[in-house]
Parts: sequence; C-alpha cells; structure tokens
Amino acid sequence: MGSAKNLELTGAQALVKVLEEKGVTHIFGYPGGANLPIFDALRQSRQIQFVLARHEQGAAHMAEGFARIKNRPGVVLATSGPGATNLVTGLADALLDSIPLVALTGQIPREFIGTDAFQEVDCLNITMPVTKHNELVHEEAQLVPALEAAFYIADTGRKGPVLVDIPKDVLTNSYPHQFGLPLVLPGYNPTVIGNVGQVKKALKALNKAARPVVLVGGGVVSAGAVPELLEFVRKLKLPVVRTLMGTGVIPVEDPLYIGLVGTHGNQAANRLVQKDADVIFAIGTKLGNRATMRTQLFSRNATLIHLDIDPAEISKVIPAQIPIVGSIKETLRDMLRRIQEKPIRQNQIPWIIGKKSSHLLATQDQAEVLELVIKALSAIDRPLHVSTDVGRHQMWANHYCTNPKHLPLLTSGGLGTMGFGLPAAIGAWFAQPDRSAVNLTGDGSFMMNMQEFAVAVEYQIPLVVCVFNDGRLSMIRELQNAQYGKRHIAHDLGPRIDYMGFAKAMGGTGYRVLHEDNIGPMLLKALNGGRPCIIDFDLEKIAHSGHLHAVANQ
Repeated sequence: MGSAKNLELTGAQALVKVLEEKGVTHIFGYPGGANLPIFDALRQSRQIQFVLARHEQGAAHMAEGFARIKNRPGVVLATSGPGATNLVTGLADALLDSIPLVALTGQIPREFIGTDAFQEVDCLNITMPVTKHNELVHEEAQLVPALEAAFYIADTGRKGPVLVDIPKDVLTNSYPHQFGLPLVLPGYNPTVIGNVGQVKKALKALNKAARPVVLVGGGVVSAGAVPELLEFVRKLKLPVVRTLMGTGVIPVEDPLYIGLVGTHGNQAANRLVQKDADVIFAIGTKLGNRATMRTQLFSRNATLIHLDIDPAEISKVIPAQIPIVGSIKETLRDMLRRIQEKPIRQNQIPWIIGKKSSHLLATQDQAEVLELVIKALSAIDRPLHVSTDVGRHQMWANHYCTNPKHLPLLTSGGLGTMGFGLPAAIGAWFAQPDRSAVNLTGDGSFMMNMQEFAVAVEYQIPLVVCVFNDGRLSMIRELQNAQYGKRHIAHDLGPRIDYMGFAKAMGGTGYRVLHEDNIGPMLLKALNGGRPCIIDFDLEKIAHSGHLHAVANQ
C-alpha cells in the first residue's frame, strides 16, 4: 500500500474511491433511502458498473457467481431494513461455501439508531451468524479502514462474506478521509504453510498405506490449487473421490477418479471411504453429513489426514489423526517439494480397478430424462458457465456434467439454496461475458428467483434456463416416499406454469420440449440464439410420449 494521504470527501465518495482502488468493476444490488448517497457517488465512476437486481437475494447470488468465476470478492449493495434482511440467505450461502463477498448496507442516520425508525433493523446482530466478519461504522474515520479490512478478510484464510453497515449521515458528511494507511487487524493471521511436522507425518502415512484415497472438496477450487492437487495425486498414483463442491477438480475420465461420495454419491466411492481405504487424505472439505453420511462408518478402517485453511473444520465432524492447518495450494506445493527431494513410494493402483460404479444412491423416477438432458448438454463442446439449483437435478448434474469446459459447476452445496442458480449464472456471465451461461433448474427452484430473468433480458445475456418441469417438488416427494410411507403433502405445485409465456412476457424466448429426440437439437438452438431463453422440459411427457413435439414461441 502506498503512502497515506488525506482527502476531503463525503463518505459515499470515499467508499467509491476504495472500491475503485480494489479493482471493483461490478456491483450487484438494489437502491433505497439509506444507501442512495452511494448511488449518487457511483454516477461519477467510469470503472464500476452497477447491476440492478430485482431482489436483494438475487443480487447476493449474482455476486457469488461473479466471485466464483473471478476468484476475487463479489460486491453486493443493499439498503437498510428489508434490503439488509433480504441479503441474509445469500450471505449464509456464501459463508457455508466459502465464497468471498463484500456486502455494503445503508443504515439509518446514527441519531435514530435504536428508536425503531423507518426501515431500521439491527443489521449487525442479524448478519453476525452468517458472515465471516461484520462491522457497523460508528465514526467517519472508521469508514475507509472498515472497507479496506472487509476486502482483505473476505479474500484471505477461509474465504467468506464480510458486511459493512454504514449510517446514511456517515455517507453524506464530508470528512478528511485517510487512504493508504497500513492495515492493522490484531488477532487475524491465517496460517498459510502447514506445520512441517504434520506434513511429514502425512507423507509418511501415505508412503506406508496399502489402500490410500484422496477426498477433495470445494476448498481445492477456492484455493486455486487444482494444478497442485492433480500433480500430487498423479505423481503418487492416488485414487480420488470428491464431495458435491469438488466438481471439476479431476477429469471424470482420469483413471484415478472414482466418483462422488455421500448421500447422492456412488457405491464405489462410498465403499472406499467407509470400508476399503486404510488412509484417507481429505483436502478442502468440512466433511459434512451429506458427504460422510453415517459418521460412525466414515474412515472406520483408515487413518484420516485432514488439510484445511480453517482450523475450526478439522475434527469438527470426524476426528483427524493427522490434522494440517494451512493454505491448500501452499501446503501441497510444500509436499511436492519434499517428494521431489525425497521420493516416496508410488501407490500401486490395481486394487481400485473395477471399483468404479455408475450406481447412484437415489431413486430413478423420471430421472432418466434429467440424465438425457444433462448428457446432451455435456456433449456440447464449447465453454459454458453452468449453474444448478437444488433438488434432483443438482445431483444428476453433479454426476453427468462431465465436460471440463463446463466445470466447476456453480452450485449451492452447504446451504442448499433453491433459487441460487439463475442469479449465479447471471453473475458468472458478468465476470466472463465471452461465455454463454446455462442454468439447470427445477420448476420449484426456478420460481424462487424467476424475477431475475428480467436482468438477463435487460443486458441480453446469452443465457439458457433449462426448467425441469414436473409440477412438483420432486425431492420432497422422494423423501416422503422413502421415509414417510408415501404420505404426500405440500409437494404439488398446483396448475402448471406456462414458462414459454413467462419468457415471452419478460422479453425473452421460450421453448417447450416434449420428446427426448428434441433435447439435443433444442439445447443447440437455444445456445446458438445467443439471447435469454427458457426451455420448458416437460418431464412426464418426455418420459411417456412416443411422438416428437417441440414448439417455439419467439
């Protein structure tokens, strides 16, 4: 950071200056009375583009999609009261999936705080459980340091969302703000390099193992450590399984890749971590219940090595015999250097030959249609941003989205947020507009944030929304079938929505697919159209109709 300097600016002007210095190019959000001074200052910025979402939750997911593609903090802006509370789901989603966000919220003037004034909420306490750090700016001098700290905290250590709540009078008052001061954060010092002793123990355990396996999670992607991970497992010939968030870490055709673990994983991958392996090297995963299923079975016959940047995640669910706290990228580089200096035994992999299995731990009702659509999408050999929502389609996408040009998937793993996919795909496109975007979604998920399709139309984003339409919440129905004796309630979505008509009403293009023969051609037609489009895949008619039907409404 350069030498310190004082500038007489309003708080809003100082905020925009910090954003520009941080390289911010896009802000997603919604205006209101308390944050309007920021918008007035943004009018003068030639660097920052503001994207008006149609709901603050959508804005937060757009910022998440942007952050995942850019690998730097996304920025979301909301007003006080309901604007701030509407961010909560997006903040929680980012926290659980380690997505760096900087959330800026306007707050009522300081003199009215605590009086139940119009659009006042205690934003600090409401968002504390769903942010990595949050701060209410009490004084003008606190503003610039708070913003500087927000970007640093969001993007270091275990990445996550940081919120800065700013009273309106702090934004409007002129003050000699200081820029370029050293960043002082007592107590915040994330570990980068894993402990040498623990690293040596891990390498020794892997050297002695007869049946080792590596379990990778989304932290490998977040850390930008995919090249190091691949070099490591290929050098030692270590078989690899992954969590839901570990998509794209290793190509599915790689002979070392076994599959997805957990509730919706495959039998081969689950058997490895529950029974067969004698050493499990878990990297960048919190070992959540969806991945481990029954904790008493996970790693029951194995020594667990657990590498993560966040010490709170290690041994939280499954006790680790060899814990390593540190940056995944730097720790793997350290391990690779040690292997280069003192080679260890390469694993002999015949024991995993034939272990791969395509049997999925989920029911098959209409699932073959999801599989057909997702496989047809993966056959399209062009770079794409592919997002999912939450439900059956998310699990099938995790298995059958195999084209490396489409990975990693943009998906909500920790919170499981319905309505995530559409705005996340929009945010991803703003981060990298030379790629078209595809949102795989169920009819239930799509209706959670369908209003954000208007943003795609406004900017003429080449976005294809694939709505898997069966008129119900299918995963809820599956759970009721499996766990509640087929006693059904609250899963039927009522009269079918005309998604073609919705697309047209919003200014986009709508298609409907009624036969499996038209799946691939319709996907290509929509992508080649290069504009916002919704494809209504009628699951029941595709599964049962013997005639080719596809109609377009343009």
